Amino acid sequence: MRTDQMQLTRKLAEFSRSFELDRAPASVARNAKLAILDCLGVSVLALSQEAGHAMLSFARANAGTGSCTVWGTDIMTNPRDAAFCNGILSHALDFDDRNHSSTFTLAAGMAAAEHRALSGRQLLEAFIVGREVRNCLDKLFSSRNSGIGPGARGWHSNGILGAIAAACSAARALGLDQEHMLAAIGLAAGSCGALTRDGGTMAKPFRTGHAAATGLTCALLAEHGFSSDATALEGRYGLLEALSPIPDDVIQALGSELGDKFNLESDIRSKPFASCTATHSATEAILRLRIKHVIDPQEVNEIRCDLKPYPLVRQIPSRGFEGRFSMAFCLAIALLDGRLEADDFTDANVSRPDVQALMNSTVATPGERCVQVTMRDGTQLSETLLPPSDFTTDATIEEKFRRCAAGALTRQQTHDVIALIQELETLRSIRQLSEALRNSDGHSQLARSA
Repeated sequence: MRTDQMQLTRKLAEFSRSFELDRAPASVARNAKLAILDCLGVSVLALSQEAGHAMLSFARANAGTGSCTVWGTDIMTNPRDAAFCNGILSHALDFDDRNHSSTFTLAAGMAAAEHRALSGRQLLEAFIVGREVRNCLDKLFSSRNSGIGPGARGWHSNGILGAIAAACSAARALGLDQEHMLAAIGLAAGSCGALTRDGGTMAKPFRTGHAAATGLTCALLAEHGFSSDATALEGRYGLLEALSPIPDDVIQALGSELGDKFNLESDIRSKPFASCTATHSATEAILRLRIKHVIDPQEVNEIRCDLKPYPLVRQIPSRGFEGRFSMAFCLAIALLDGRLEADDFTDANVSRPDVQALMNSTVATPGERCVQVTMRDGTQLSETLLPPSDFTTDATIEEKFRRCAAGALTRQQTHDVIALIQELETLRSIRQLSEALRNSDGHSQLARSA
């Protein structure tokens, strides 16, 4: 690897330090604000779910006191605990946008911004920095299905790249200079880790919370004079070498377009289902099939589908939470109930005899481009797999936010959060937004009963 010529760590630091909103196309700010809104919505929805209950119980017993909000609750804690808790909530349902980088980036950047009472523009710039840093390194994991790179060996990008992105976001919010940025990135580079095996367990959102808290911690340490290696990514025995073997063309592409081309120029791909992306195309195919044909689930003999490598890890779940990574479970619920909602992933649903019967009738057919349902009388029904649908417009993402926030925020709070994010770059203090996300009037019983 010609990593000695790359100076990748320094390139990330320079971009993080120097980025300004006016240098990016207008679509970058627009999409960043939609990503923030989507991330906040799925975070407060998680308060009503099993992982959110566990996180809140932990926070009430262990979090310190401070000036930062755990979104959708009455908990005020220190910046690092807020980053940790919000980072967990943001990914607890696997309902955040398909990119996943909003999670640790927003949790770390907003904790720093709220603690220092920074402006909305400062948060927006920090958020964009973190997402762009994360995505300029994504090629490390983009070929995992082809057996190339660390992703093919079981490492998951959220934990490997998340702390680095969160450190850049927090450091940008804190206004660190380039040398302190370098120190923060170097500290984060050696404090990462996550396993693909985590999918379908609460360990997966724990990794995003850990990445957010770690990134913020690294930025704060650097601000106070903590140092690290300035070539922690590309240097000998650095992160890239530790993740090797990685093809040279992948290594040379890392960060090559950073600051010139923005990932956020593309539409946000907001999820319609609170489950692993790999389950979505087949779930939508089953729903289309159900509309076209009258299907008696009791007469289904077999469902054939490419179950994908990662959902196969939890093919027959034992817990509702695992169902988010079980194609068989998602197909069963969709066929039986004509929907797949965030609150369908329960132990009770997993235990349903009709769900169990359909899951055990589901057969993996790798590479198949359709879902095929065979009835007991031999009738075969087939539906072609299409690319998964996304919420990409202001209206659809705002409506998703309203549905997600309904149990944790008042209608007025929901309206205020949407309006504040629309005008984020003009906010004098990000605390205007965090106050709108705070439950202080007893509206939400779900947050208090956890």
